[in-house]
Amino acid sequence: MDTGRLKTIVILILLCVNLAFGGILISEKLGTAEGNAQQRSELRSVMANLGIDIAESRIPAGSVMLRRSVPRQHDAEEKLVKALLGDAAGQDQGGNIWYYENDNGWAWCRGGGSFEIMLKAGGGSLEERLQAGGIRAKREADRYICYAGSDEVFNCRFTISQRSGSIYLSGRFLLGVPTEGEGVDCTDVATLLLRFCDLIREAGGVFSRVEEITGGYVLNVTVSGMELSPVWQMQTDGGVWYMDLSALRLVTVPA
Repeated sequence: MDTGRLKTIVILILLCVNLAFGGILISEKLGTAEGNAQQRSELRSVMANLGIDIAESRIPAGSVMLRRSVPRQHDAEEKLVKALLGDAAGQDQGGNIWYYENDNGWAWCRGGGSFEIMLKAGGGSLEERLQAGGIRAKREADRYICYAGSDEVFNCRFTISQRSGSIYLSGRFLLGVPTEGEGVDCTDVATLLLRFCDLIREAGGVFSRVEEITGGYVLNVTVSGMELSPVWQMQTDGGVWYMDLSALRLVTVPA
């Protein structure tokens, strides 16, 4: 047999093997998709038997979320103050509190991310100045909601109002770069969802329809600093609830 024909046969054999493996992978992917759809359908039926309506599209996908630590960074606070007020000397008030002031206004920055800022003078778009100061947030009406990466930090919010002709901002911000920590396994969606519903009812909550479930974080103040804990936010026809996914308990988030 000549060398060219032998090479052709070898190539055909390899092609058939690749096609076979490709078929197996496609079959596995289809099987996984069908399995996930079946699980969602079954979970919706279980919820319906408990008197709770939830669309299959509202059931979260399983994932692993990370706990994150957020060290307080004084230079990050100074960057935000400078973006909003301009150059302003900071004064250490003790108790992890810093105060800044100049002709454009003043700012109080406290441990745990809480702050108050009064802007007496304008200077371009407020959103652009916040972004330049290191704030990643989305505006909803008269308040901003902070983000860690692509995830909302549900208790990290601040409001905007007018006071004596000036702009007053107050609430909680998230500055600095969160460091990645241990993973929290959220792949067993059925167990987490049923536990969530049990906790709400044990707390006296009454609802019959789940409108949305969103994964995100809450910011907690610890002895060593601040920590982002993964949570689910469940919006229902009876209210909005939050469950800490690592401790499996309800947590309170100010409205």
